[in-house]
Amino acid sequence: MQKNSDNDGNAGEETNQNAVEVTETPSYYKNYSKEDYDKAINEKRVLVLYFTSNWCQKCIEQDTINTLSFEELNKEGAAGLKIHILDSETTTETDALSQKFDVTKEQSFVILDKNGVVFFKYTGDLNKDLLKQKILEAR
Repeated sequence: MQKNSDNDGNAGEETNQNAVEVTETPSYYKNYSKEDYDKAINEKRVLVLYFTSNWCQKCIEQDTINTLSFEELNKEGAAGLKIHILDSETTTETDALSQKFDVTKEQSFVILDKNGVVFFKYTGDLNKDLLKQKILEAR
């Protein structure tokens, strides 16, 4: 609540400036966790799975592009998870995910629509605009 100090005859009258709240779900891009994966599916978010390897220079460069893309799509509510495969950070769980989505190479994208269905799958570089476009199309 805030005091309204306009000179329209309502001085001192309290107004609620939050009467109409718009709930925006921010986008995020971070390292994979089962909890974040399950939450994104349950919340019916567009989910970008980026399969990467810590030894892959192109993956590191792509990771920067992914981060920028998600920052620019902040209000779209998309989720992005970086999943390690074929490296020292690979786990049984991340290996199972790569098998589930038939990913056999690092620097691979799998974009799931809000229903958890594969919308787009790609291996290689994606520029920021194309990644953002695919995320928006999956909505």
